[in-house]
Amino acid sequence: MNFTTPFKSARTSSLIAAAFVTAMVTAPMAVQAQPRDHGCRDCGTVISSRTVEQAQKASGLGAVGGAVVGGLLGNQVGSGNGRTLATVAGAAAGGYAGNNIERSRNTKMVTETRVRMSDGDIRTFTNQGSYRNGAKVRVDHGHLVRR
Repeated sequence: MNFTTPFKSARTSSLIAAAFVTAMVTAPMAVQAQPRDHGCRDCGTVISSRTVEQAQKASGLGAVGGAVVGGLLGNQVGSGNGRTLATVAGAAAGGYAGNNIERSRNTKMVTETRVRMSDGDIRTFTNQGSYRNGAKVRVDHGHLVRR
């Protein structure tokens, strides 16, 4: 079979074909080897974001109020040492329940945002507010801000 090429020699055709194959094989590597943004070490890109409910610290008022109510209810049971034991147990159970009730009522919605930093590290931030995946952000005094 006789193939005709627009080039004058088979050697030229072979060199062009080899250059084309080399360019096609190395092209994906060139995309992967792009340098990261090292100009801003506090900058990054959001990779995930989710909203969660976060319990706040209890002030102790719920525990104290629960202990008082539990102690009063426990004091209504039995007589003698049984009444004392019921009062103490009621106060302990009431304090525990009151503390849990206060903590569950004092919650706030926060957003946990995972960021791939410019140096490749992944950090998680808890903020009020949300960021979309792919958003460019910067860390300012421990909080995320949009770039």
